[in-house]
Amino acid sequence: MSLQKSLAIVLQVKDHGDSDKIVTLYTLEHGKIALIAKGAKRSKKRFVNKLELFSLLAIYFAPSRHSSLMRLDQADLLNPFPRLRENYELYIAASLFCELVLHWTREHDSDEELFRLLVWALECLVMEGVVVKRAVIFFHIKMLDILGYRPDLTGCLDCRILGVSGFLYRFSPLRNGLVCSRCEPQAMANSQLLSIQTIQLLRRAQDIEQGKLERLHFSLAATGEAIALLKRYDNHLLQREVQSWNFLG
Repeated sequence: MSLQKSLAIVLQVKDHGDSDKIVTLYTLEHGKIALIAKGAKRSKKRFVNKLELFSLLAIYFAPSRHSSLMRLDQADLLNPFPRLRENYELYIAASLFCELVLHWTREHDSDEELFRLLVWALECLVMEGVVVKRAVIFFHIKMLDILGYRPDLTGCLDCRILGVSGFLYRFSPLRNGLVCSRCEPQAMANSQLLSIQTIQLLRRAQDIEQGKLERLHFSLAATGEAIALLKRYDNHLLQREVQSWNFLG
């Protein structure tokens, strides 16, 4: 049976039996796939130090004749991102990226743009001087765009106005957009209060090229609002809790 090849990022690894591992990866050509790595827990050569979370691999795999799982035949380590496992804050951020991709994608539904965004985000985390929460915001905003869940931050959904002095703006996950205090005087359940500064920064992050995102500078207050918004939006759309959010300090 001929082997297939793809670039892949390791999203999740689980033990299976005494000697095997189940590895979930997001791949360039095939999207999210789950593979069984036979003998991976005992192997001294084939998979040693390769099937680690966040690692960028070139994998070779084939359908199994005896299981619904595909079989991982070989993995070449291209970038292990070791720093992500040496620093707690970086580890949590990378775990969040992978958990988001794990929950937001379906098996065998490939998206080259999403794959390259994930690689880019992991590369950003290992850069000197990285502002971790800002990297989280950038990744998440771009991911939502790719997946078709872009938040509407252009103005109040009812009056279409933004920035009127004295107005408060809340983001409603249910409506996927902003509502001002004039149109909706009572705070809506599950809505998130956002300052004009935060709204404007998130809008710029949506529109600016990926390579220029580092030019945007979020204050501590704007960072906190943006993180709270994205966490709440995830929980609403996924209808489940993304565990890694709880460890992002």
